[in-house]
Amino acid sequence: MKTWCETQRKHAPVRVDPLPQVTQFVAMKFEPKTDRMPFVLPKPEISKVQPLKPLNCEQPDRERPMEELEQFALDNLFMRGTIMTEGKLRALIQTADGEIVRVVPGMHMGLNFGKVIRVAPDSIEVEEFISDGKGCWDKRSTRLDIVLAE
Repeated sequence: MKTWCETQRKHAPVRVDPLPQVTQFVAMKFEPKTDRMPFVLPKPEISKVQPLKPLNCEQPDRERPMEELEQFALDNLFMRGTIMTEGKLRALIQTADGEIVRVVPGMHMGLNFGKVIRVAPDSIEVEEFISDGKGCWDKRSTRLDIVLAE
């Protein structure tokens, strides 16, 4: 044990790095009449009110009842296949919690008032409403492709 300690002392670093230089703290002078009070939450800025333009642009139908697939974002819905029933091609959509839902054109899905426009054997086309932030809505077409395996 004594020889091990002597060996360790011989190989131990001799020089210790100096402590870093401490920067001098400079206190700011507080002016209560012009500076914000430090312990009071700031008030939100008042933005310039947008002039109200007539809403004669296209709007989503907010009066209709929400459908089952409108609680999921389109990113969380997966097309797993199609099935032909009653002469209609229906898409099989899997939700994030694993449930399979049959979808036909005219049904709604997604968080942006999406409406199924077309069902094809390998994809479905969904038309969504995207807000422009000024009270109007633009339509955007999105396609969900079939996912065979993950």
